Amino acid sequence: MSALAIALVLLSALFHALRSLFTKESGDKQIFLWLYSTIALLFFSPVFLYVLFRVGINDPSAYAWCAGSGFIHFLYWLFLTLAYKEGDLSHVYPIMRSSPALVLIIAVLILGEQVSLQGVAGILLVAVGVYVINMKRISGQELLAPVKSVAHDRSTQFAFLTLISVAIYSIVDKMAVAHIHPILFSFFHLFCGMCFYTPYIAFTKRATQIKKEWQLGTTRIIMAGIIGIVGYAFILVAFTIERVSYIVGLRQISIVFAVVMGGHFLKEKHQGMRLTGALIIFAGGFLISLAK
Repeated sequence: MSALAIALVLLSALFHALRSLFTKESGDKQIFLWLYSTIALLFFSPVFLYVLFRVGINDPSAYAWCAGSGFIHFLYWLFLTLAYKEGDLSHVYPIMRSSPALVLIIAVLILGEQVSLQGVAGILLVAVGVYVINMKRISGQELLAPVKSVAHDRSTQFAFLTLISVAIYSIVDKMAVAHIHPILFSFFHLFCGMCFYTPYIAFTKRATQIKKEWQLGTTRIIMAGIIGIVGYAFILVAFTIERVSYIVGLRQISIVFAVVMGGHFLKEKHQGMRLTGALIIFAGGFLISLAK
């Protein structure tokens, strides 16, 4: 990979982990996400309008794809914020970002795609990494801890629900960009998601709560909204100069960034096991991205 592509992907991964750190540190995580998503829409709108007038939307079915993706993203936001509310960043983030393995499994079962031995190895590595993430130490007593965690721990349950929603919208988004320009889709699916999410916020939160969250975290809300868009732009640029498989694989390094941030900034425990699990998940995700 070229040095520029590596730098762009690493920055994008860092921005994604940083936005997750901001969300974890926020007061009301659902309001925080709604606020920074609003900022992202406003910040991205000039680019969207420019591409819309230059390219346009010629396939009417594109609107249905955007609406479907938006609804799945709405569910993803709900599960995501609940996972961050209940659990550690260094615990739930790696689970939620293990989507390449689940996407590949879904692609094989539903879309009929073929999977290589390398892809199978990647899936197994991701599964092992997720298992290790849910262990506090290497011991006989801890061997069944991950199974118990899935059954009883709310943060793990919400993390897996988030993972499932990520895998589903990844498949939907992959099919959607065949009907609409990627830049237009990036805006429209976020806009449609906000059309579902905004009424939810309006009915479940008070205006005083929204005002308080804005006042307490204005800088971080604006930063989270902007770095999300900028990070995505970095990935698009990287796609133009390097193989997509390399970009997608290297982007999984955000898992390692999030675990390190959780330990350093949030003083979360069990960093040895979680970092080990994160590195295994990263290796598995990279293998999957390179599998043919």
